[in-house]
Amino acid sequence: MKILLPMLLAATSAMVGVSAELPYSVPIELGDVEFAPGDSIVITEVRGTSPTITTNQTYSIDGTYTLASEEQADLSFYVTTVQAIVTSNEPQQIIHVTNGSGTFHLVKTMGQEGYPHVSFYSVSKGSGFGGVYFGQAPWVLTNKTWSYAKPSPELTDASNLRAANQALYDYLGNPVPWPSKLDDKYTAAGVSNAIESAAAQGGLTLKQLVIDDSEFPPVAAIVIPNGDIDAINNPIRAIAGYEYNGSISTSTCKVFNIVPSRAYPSSASERIEHRLGLRREVLFDRVSRMR
Repeated sequence: MKILLPMLLAATSAMVGVSAELPYSVPIELGDVEFAPGDSIVITEVRGTSPTITTNQTYSIDGTYTLASEEQADLSFYVTTVQAIVTSNEPQQIIHVTNGSGTFHLVKTMGQEGYPHVSFYSVSKGSGFGGVYFGQAPWVLTNKTWSYAKPSPELTDASNLRAANQALYDYLGNPVPWPSKLDDKYTAAGVSNAIESAAAQGGLTLKQLVIDDSEFPPVAAIVIPNGDIDAINNPIRAIAGYEYNGSISTSTCKVFNIVPSRAYPSSASERIEHRLGLRREVLFDRVSRMR
């Protein structure tokens, strides 16, 4: 059986299209705001497929920005969710900006309930360094209880825990969007086809093939009946353009990445390496529960 985890949000966004198809002006409240000196983000208009901010609806955010603290950044429309559910980025929810002032137009489909915000993110580290929360009650974050700046030594124990969580988030950074120009072999379909070919060469019968395409690069999981699951390793290495660099595995389940590091966007390579280990663990746990 072959399962591809779909990029639901991107597909939904493609169906909805641009903001001309967002007929409703959406009233919002502003929440917590924090910026580095000289930076700012001002929201001037929110439109949507519904006048209420809710799941499975699409919204556009227009506004102005000033970036003074960094030479460049990703300006992004995200939602801080209360559930640890991974969703894929949509191309229209992120724009690249450089030092100075300008306007922005961002579009996103609400996949989960949470606290919307427009924020600056470091291009090299992926971590946020300023932004503005907005929304409609009860989903307006008015006191985020942590700071982008270095925490004060006078923080309480509970606040220290939140700061530690933020430190982990800063290390992992945001999900890595799919490159706009990508060799077909490194797409979810390309990786899936390569693994099926390698399995056949290794004499393996795949019970399941799962591709996590929630971000770049795709991560694969295979499940076979009891047998030599490592028989797929050398056939993968033999396929031009791919690399096999270890995995999380048992005798019947293996989770791995075969996209070589040379295919990673240079600005996101460190973030990809930080995130890959955790993504493999999450996918391994998910596939193990499916069996």
